[in-house]
Amino acid sequence: MDYDDENEQDEASPGRGSGDKAPRRRRRSEGVRIIGAEEAARALEEGQAAGRRPDDAPRFGDVPERPSGPPPAQRFPLPGSADPTTPVLRPQSPGQAETPPLQHWTEPPTGEVPRILATDGGGEVEGDDIDAWAALPNRAPRWRDQDSDWADTDFDDVPLADDEAPMGVLDANRTEHSDLFSFDDAEADLALDPKPETARRAPVTTSIRTRQPAAPRSDLAPPGPAAAGRDMRVAVGAGVAMAFVALVLFKAGPKPAMFLVTAVVTVAAAELYHVFIRAGYRPATLLGLTATIGLLVGAYSEGEAAVPLVLFLTTVFSFLWYLLRVVRARPTVNVAVTLLGFCWVGVLGSFAALLLRLPDRHGVAFLLGAVIATAAHDIGGLFFGSQMGSRPLLPEISPNKTVEGLVGGMLSAVFASVLLVGVVPGISPWTPGKALALGLVVAVVAPIGDLCQSMIKRDLGVKDMGSLIPGHGGVLDRFDALLFVLPATYYLVKLLDLA
Repeated sequence: MDYDDENEQDEASPGRGSGDKAPRRRRRSEGVRIIGAEEAARALEEGQAAGRRPDDAPRFGDVPERPSGPPPAQRFPLPGSADPTTPVLRPQSPGQAETPPLQHWTEPPTGEVPRILATDGGGEVEGDDIDAWAALPNRAPRWRDQDSDWADTDFDDVPLADDEAPMGVLDANRTEHSDLFSFDDAEADLALDPKPETARRAPVTTSIRTRQPAAPRSDLAPPGPAAAGRDMRVAVGAGVAMAFVALVLFKAGPKPAMFLVTAVVTVAAAELYHVFIRAGYRPATLLGLTATIGLLVGAYSEGEAAVPLVLFLTTVFSFLWYLLRVVRARPTVNVAVTLLGFCWVGVLGSFAALLLRLPDRHGVAFLLGAVIATAAHDIGGLFFGSQMGSRPLLPEISPNKTVEGLVGGMLSAVFASVLLVGVVPGISPWTPGKALALGLVVAVVAPIGDLCQSMIKRDLGVKDMGSLIPGHGGVLDRFDALLFVLPATYYLVKLLDLA
């Protein structure tokens, strides 16, 4: 055979005229040509072709012969002093049998496995600790689920391989108290730290899926004078302005007072839901605010019958809110948070509307009496606590509140109810005796509302619920105690038949 090399010709370009003699090079091509015996013999003589390989020549796929002799002990690359042609046997341990010959890699496997600690005479290898484990198979398993089961431990019978000090249940010096969770006491240590830089550290808030948020650092100041961050002049000025607006609207009648109540309760609910969102929750804020406004309007127009109806509808629609994926979040915790905000602010605040709907403008007098007594409790608690407070009331809930402040606030609520609510004309039908009952109720209920809000703020890791009122924080910060006082006042009015 030969290759046809006819690959170049000169042709006239089809794009040129007949007189144009410019050649065009053809593309090179290959072909096969069959040759005869004489030509093939001539190619073999000239060395242009190779003949058939002999039968004893190695071919592709042939298996090499198995090497003879023991394997060398040298490792590659061989050192300069080693002779690659001279095999070096591996050193054998004393008493070890001669290494059996290995199969060639081309032979099928035999299924044999190496022996563990094999000896010629079946004895033990020197230095082996097989006796230490010989008794283990003879021991029955023991079930230990009580503290007394570990009193007669038999771990000492088994020698341990390491010499390190025992840890955990193996430590004989281990006491009842474990310091595994000692970091939980960090907040208590910080509460006792008098350094101002510790109290000014920023709050740490985390998502509910990781861990509980840390306590607000601003609440860790020791009880005593008011925090340096609060401007008392601004706080007093804001308080006087709010009191003036409230008195004007209360003087105007139940409907203007109802407008003020709706605005205050709605803003307080919005602050609470906003704090929930900052803490990592996903409440149905729009549903909660709508239910709060609807409950206030319904309570003012329809009375107590509106409360269970709106509460039922809010509960059902809270479940539907997450069932229909209006908000894609964990339904269990967020339904609970939504209902918490509605019941805390909406339901408790709706008792102000129930008071205002009482006839003959008596509802305005009842609501005004509750507001005056609650304000006196807050002012008295702040004054006595800042001037004489030395004993913390509940440091794990609110370190700034003291026993002296609590007693001062309770006395202030009682005296303000008797001296103002029961004496000032125009706040009838409060009489001195009934005003004293109001003061006692406020003295008991108002601290509960204040402490409950401090508990929620500490759990969420915030200092204030908002910053709408200068010097006071948020609306909910100012009216937290009043939310608990409103239902107590309403049922006190019903009990004394003042309406």
